Amino acid sequence: MQQEIKIKCPSGKIHTLEECEKCPYCREALPGPMLSSLLNGKKKPRKEQQKPTFGIGLLVSPCLRQSYYKLTEAQVLELEKLWILSRGQALHSFVTSALGEEEKEVFVKKEFPNFDIVGFIDALQNGTIYEFKTTATIPTAPQTSHLLQAQAYFSLLPDAEKEKITNIKIIYLSLQNVKVFDVPKRDITPYLEARAYQLLNALQTKTPPEKEVTWQCKYCEFYKNCFEQKVEFID
Repeated sequence: MQQEIKIKCPSGKIHTLEECEKCPYCREALPGPMLSSLLNGKKKPRKEQQKPTFGIGLLVSPCLRQSYYKLTEAQVLELEKLWILSRGQALHSFVTSALGEEEKEVFVKKEFPNFDIVGFIDALQNGTIYEFKTTATIPTAPQTSHLLQAQAYFSLLPDAEKEKITNIKIIYLSLQNVKVFDVPKRDITPYLEARAYQLLNALQTKTPPEKEVTWQCKYCEFYKNCFEQKVEFID
């Protein structure tokens, strides 16, 4: 369901991943081996699903309209953004490298009549769910969407596995520091189900959900889809 990722070249052109890898301007901005490594992580084939399948990140997003556009519009990344995303993934891999295969990237899924909700827990060890977030600046408190994401992983676990969970932790990682936040155990399945139905209805009717305006809008790649003029952002 999610659309193909494309790259904005320093020349201003929009490339497919294959075109980007061969582009002299892109290769000048990011030398060959580095560019190939970054693009390689974006070439994973997506499996066809029998019914709509929504990742947790789409449902806990501060704005369902953004999630709608991620599923209906081509995602265009600048090379700088690609580097930031890949750097975060590399740090995730380093942090979880000592864990057993069954303790990292733990797949969770809950089925509903009209859709499924899925996710991957960063790490699940000794009864603790860990969600790692890379950031330039360590926050004083977790973002609401990050709290919901961690609680969503807990919610999607089978009941027998839920009983084994003693802690949920969000760990923010920067190049200078690490900070841990404890997250209350809470089953938010009704919230996830409601958001999924909203998103499903929007996709079926081809009608974007109402925009949910926050300060994060100014960083959204779909800003121009929503606003044709400058707006006042709320905190």
